Amino acid sequence: MIKKILTTLTLVLIFLASSYSLLHRGFFHVHDFTHAARIAEMASALRDGQLPVRWSANFGFGFGMPLFNFYAPLPYFVGALFLQLGFTAVASLKILYLLSNFLTLWGAYLLGKKLFGRAGALLLTAAYTLAPYRAVNLFVRGALSEAWAMAFLPFVLWGIIAFIQTKQKKYLLVLLSALAAIILSHNLTALMFIPLSALFVFVYLLREKQIKLIWQFIPTYILAFALTAFYVLPALLEKDLTIIEQIFAGYFHYANHFLYIRQFFQDNWQYGGSAWGPDDGISFFLGKGQLLGLLALFYLAGRLLWQKSKTFIQSKAFFFLVFFSLATLLSLFLSLQRSFFIWEKFEFLQYIQFPWRFLAVANFFLALLLGASSYLIRNNYYRYAYASFLLFFLFFNLSFFKPKAYLDDPSGLYYVEPQRISAEMSEILPDYIPKQMVEQEILQSEGQKRPEFWLEKSHADDKLELMFANGFSKLLLTELREESLLNFKVAYFAGWQAEIDGEVQEIIINPELGNIQLLVPAGSHKVAIYFSEATLPRQLGDSLSVIAIIITLYFFSPFAKVANKPKD
Repeated sequence: MIKKILTTLTLVLIFLASSYSLLHRGFFHVHDFTHAARIAEMASALRDGQLPVRWSANFGFGFGMPLFNFYAPLPYFVGALFLQLGFTAVASLKILYLLSNFLTLWGAYLLGKKLFGRAGALLLTAAYTLAPYRAVNLFVRGALSEAWAMAFLPFVLWGIIAFIQTKQKKYLLVLLSALAAIILSHNLTALMFIPLSALFVFVYLLREKQIKLIWQFIPTYILAFALTAFYVLPALLEKDLTIIEQIFAGYFHYANHFLYIRQFFQDNWQYGGSAWGPDDGISFFLGKGQLLGLLALFYLAGRLLWQKSKTFIQSKAFFFLVFFSLATLLSLFLSLQRSFFIWEKFEFLQYIQFPWRFLAVANFFLALLLGASSYLIRNNYYRYAYASFLLFFLFFNLSFFKPKAYLDDPSGLYYVEPQRISAEMSEILPDYIPKQMVEQEILQSEGQKRPEFWLEKSHADDKLELMFANGFSKLLLTELREESLLNFKVAYFAGWQAEIDGEVQEIIINPELGNIQLLVPAGSHKVAIYFSEATLPRQLGDSLSVIAIIITLYFFSPFAKVANKPKD
């Protein structure tokens, strides 16, 4: 009973250490302060009935852009629900921060308890939840999507290990849900972590002599991709229709953001940015407690190897230590300047953009190593004494989980008004503006002066009456003296369609701006444009996701006649 109380108290303290700065009634400045606007755009699209949400009507300087066709939607979907429930933008954002901390703590403890027992679970939970890189994401960069993805990493390994041990299909559901959540939270974290998790499945099954279970895991990984295909396929196959490639040049080129080994050991907490060389204005410190735990691990593992090497090498603990160590070293190496040759050879890595993003994965496996270190101490008394000692140093990291300063008026950065998003926030987030649109400066100017629709040639008696409009569709009643080009203040992107009097029309792209034009005949007509799923990547992705949902509901239904254990 005392152990449970102390464990609960420790978990509460870890959560408070990571979250105490969020209890302040104000909010703070971070590098990426577009979250409230994204939440508002997601909420607006959901209210309009857009599902899946792809189009943001107010970004792109009021011309719109396919923001959620590319940017992982899960955190903003959750944030939009709270906004719809009446919470303010700042309150909704705080809830997303708190949820990321809670999910990180919960998953880490479940995984640690499964692998290392109570003491090791507390070490893993503290080392991961209070990792300095998580504080960088939350309080410096404002990388909310990445923080959410990191929260689901422990659930992946927990699902894998628990299923192999029990053969209960509910753990495959945990694995499936966690994989899908990572993809929908931050696809770059998925790119870095999911291959390592698949490798872990393979080598762990080999070690346990249960390789036949691979036929349970392969469909689960495929199903996770299928569930998220509505997002993944368009994000992969339609990215070339936007200006996204431009952000991989200049300052944002990956070659400018490699780390140096000494940066892992430098406790130089700052609120600046990443730059070329070792003198970044942002910290990549691994943490005092984490480094102290590594030293203890080297000592404990070395001692066991010296005393009973054969028995220890054959143990499950040694397997975990080797895999987690190699995964940590690989992730750290890929963040270093010395790994440049790998980045140069594998071009897909450039989409990760900042090599130091591999610290998300490295910190997870490093935390697992700290949890494993306690497992090497057989005496319960010494194990808890060691865990308490290390926890003391891990709590030093709480000083990182705070902002540089609180804003007097958070609404100056975190707002939901469409006009402000169009006029002010669009300049901060131009990444997914369609490729054919004009330069940003011109687009910004045009966005401020253009009405929602206008005629290329108009007469005094021409009439344009708006019958219906939302974020992804518009219906006009036109009465024109002669045939004319009708312009909409909407950026053209694949999937937009048009009708005149119910008949499908060809959309003309305005060569001067890149917006949607229609050639409307003289007389009275009903003119409509709407954003649809009418592209091959979206239709294929949507179909795969629907099929995957049906399969998931069937396979994991309590009424499904599916054996929990595979046949020999």
